[in-house]
Amino acid sequence: MKFALRRLIAYWLDFVVLAGVLVGLQAVIYRATGGFPFDRLDRGYEIEAWVLGSMSLPVWAYFIVCETWQRRTLGKRLLRLEVVTAERGAAVGFLRALGRTCIRLLPWEATHLIILVPEPWWDVEQPAHPSLIYIPNAVMVIYAAVLFATKGRMAIHDYAMRTRVKERA
Repeated sequence: MKFALRRLIAYWLDFVVLAGVLVGLQAVIYRATGGFPFDRLDRGYEIEAWVLGSMSLPVWAYFIVCETWQRRTLGKRLLRLEVVTAERGAAVGFLRALGRTCIRLLPWEATHLIILVPEPWWDVEQPAHPSLIYIPNAVMVIYAAVLFATKGRMAIHDYAMRTRVKERA
C-alpha cells in the first residue's frame, strides 16, 4: 500500500509541475498576444485542438522522454522510483514509454473530448451526453484499484506494456 501511494504521489507531483509550467505558458501567451488565440476559439473542436497541442502533447512528451531517457520523471526522481522492463529490469525504450503514456493518460484525453466536442459544455444548457463523463472516471477508479491490489508493483499500463516501477538504488 505504501509503494502504491508513493507512485500516486510521484504522479501527482509530475502533474503539479506540468500544470504550473503549462498554465503559466498559457498566461504568458494570453498576455503577450492580447488574448489571441483564446479569443478566437469558439467551437469545441478548435478548443480541443488547442488543448491537444498546447497542453496534452507537452505532457505526453514529458512522460515519454523522461521514461525513455532517464527511466523516471521528476516525481519518480523525488520519490526514488524508476520504470523498467518487467522481464529484465532494463530501460523501457520509446515504444513502451509511448504505450505506458497512451494508457495512463487515456482518461484525461477522454475527458477533454467528452467536455469539449462537439460543443464545450459551458456553451450549452444541457450537454448531449453528460453521463459519458462517468466512463473516464470509472477507468481512473479501475486504474487505482489495480495499483493498490498489486501493492503498487503493477498498474494497468505496466501490465499492458510489460513494465514495472521499482525503487531506485
